[in-house]
Amino acid sequence: MKTSSWIISLILAINNCAVVSAFISPQHVHKPRANVLPSTSQLKVATASPQITQADLASLSENGYVVIDNFLPRDLVDDLRDDILNLRSEGAFKEAKIGQDSTNELNTNIRIAETCFLGRNRPELLKLGENSIRDRSGGLYDILDCLCDSLSDLSMKDSATPLDRSLNELLYAYYPEGGFYRRHRDAIPNSASVLRKYSLLLYLNRDGWSPDKDAGQLRMYLDGGGDECPPGVQPNFLDVDPLGGTLVLFKSEAMPHEVLNTMSERFALVGWFNRPVSASDIANLGEGGNLVQVGMMAVALALVTVGVTTILG
Repeated sequence: MKTSSWIISLILAINNCAVVSAFISPQHVHKPRANVLPSTSQLKVATASPQITQADLASLSENGYVVIDNFLPRDLVDDLRDDILNLRSEGAFKEAKIGQDSTNELNTNIRIAETCFLGRNRPELLKLGENSIRDRSGGLYDILDCLCDSLSDLSMKDSATPLDRSLNELLYAYYPEGGFYRRHRDAIPNSASVLRKYSLLLYLNRDGWSPDKDAGQLRMYLDGGGDECPPGVQPNFLDVDPLGGTLVLFKSEAMPHEVLNTMSERFALVGWFNRPVSASDIANLGEGGNLVQVGMMAVALALVTVGVTTILG
């Protein structure tokens, strides 16, 4: 059914309100490149921050993905992994679910992992400490804000649509030995996840990670399919070793992917850079007849601390 006109009016009003301010050869294996980035000591005093290059942005725009080796220096990778271990010891992680909106559920046939949602000023994290490597000057959030600005410029160039930093989603992902996440997409039509423009994976594994002994590669599918390979199409994919410091960015709506079975503990930062909500998003979501979700998306526009993460369950 069609979304009520009052909802469309509400969305347009809120969107204008100051409240919201704020393909390659099959089975290819990516090969790392040299590290040319500043040291962790520079990061911690906010004198420098890892930067994505114009060449990387061009690759993302043209190919739909980019893999950036050594985006983070080793010391910062280790600090962030320690942060994950600390948050797990404090009970901040939960078993990861699958699905969008009301279909979000636990399914260990598709995914075995734990997650902890992140973000500035999240009360449940602040009570565990206010000077983490995430929060401090030059830390994780500052680095990601800088990255978001670069991607927003790219989004404007490619589609005349900026990103909305207030709607970004961010989480730590921990995979135990034997963990995995089968083939899936990050942006599903007619769900709140349609706002996702770019997906982010930043690996935080220990030094000396072995592709053979530790496994857990990211597999990005380039066969043009969705959650499954199209009938009659030959397998075509890119495997990326989850080496500490490696950053992977891809277009959320265009890149099915999976986490292959892990043989060791696997640590990563996962995120989505989202565009603003539009009236057409509300209309399309409303066509499914679930006005509760329509209302939740409208609220997310006004209460920017809610964001898409809460809508997705």
